[in-house]
Amino acid sequence: MFHAFPLRSSLVALALTACLGASARANTTVRFETTMGDFEIGLFDTETPITVDNFLNYVEDGDWVDSIFHRSAEDFVVQGGGFYDDLTSVPTDASIQNEFSAARSNLRGTVAMAKLGSSPDSATSQWFVNLGDNSANLDFQNGGFTVFGVILGDGMDLFDSINELPRIDATSEGSAFGELPVLNALDGTDPDNLVVVTNVSVVTGPTIVESVSPPPPASGGSTPTVPEPATGLLALTAAAFAAARHRRG
Repeated sequence: MFHAFPLRSSLVALALTACLGASARANTTVRFETTMGDFEIGLFDTETPITVDNFLNYVEDGDWVDSIFHRSAEDFVVQGGGFYDDLTSVPTDASIQNEFSAARSNLRGTVAMAKLGSSPDSATSQWFVNLGDNSANLDFQNGGFTVFGVILGDGMDLFDSINELPRIDATSEGSAFGELPVLNALDGTDPDNLVVVTNVSVVTGPTIVESVSPPPPASGGSTPTVPEPATGLLALTAAAFAAARHRRG
């Protein structure tokens, strides 16, 4: 089922146009409440209807309540949608068709789907926020990573704060947790030590935003590289850019 909502204000459209090109317009807005603060995502209903429909199914089913941001790759991405605060997996629907377009690039503040390595049409519940301009990498591998929304207003402040948190290697709990952001590095994987989504809702009123923040100055170093995901694990496969989805049962 396609989810139709009123078009957001023209200011939203102008801001997105400046950053992503004339084709991108934000329609549906989704608000996430977390233990570190709230943020909103403006979704590209028209440009990525399959991906938006999939995303809203998880929202409406409550699948992401009590989920966590399980991966924070420094200055690269913050990833969520895949695991709860007890580190069990979010139940997933069928994978979806990739809707990548060069008109919607992986720039700072954009939101894209994670997927299995070497499998362009494998996205389900996991998604990530780009912390910088990752276009040279993520636009050109694995069919391109589908950008389907943008962080609105000052929401990137939250993700910059997550980026500054300590990270722990919790791969003893599962291979997805090698870069797990925590509030205190000494408190491990206690749920109170994780960045937890407490509520997700569709916002029906207009949202007034500023443009997406520009990428921060380059700090040097190579593009982050991550291992191939374990079976059933969704992750970015950030190869060198030169090679250019709560049901508790």
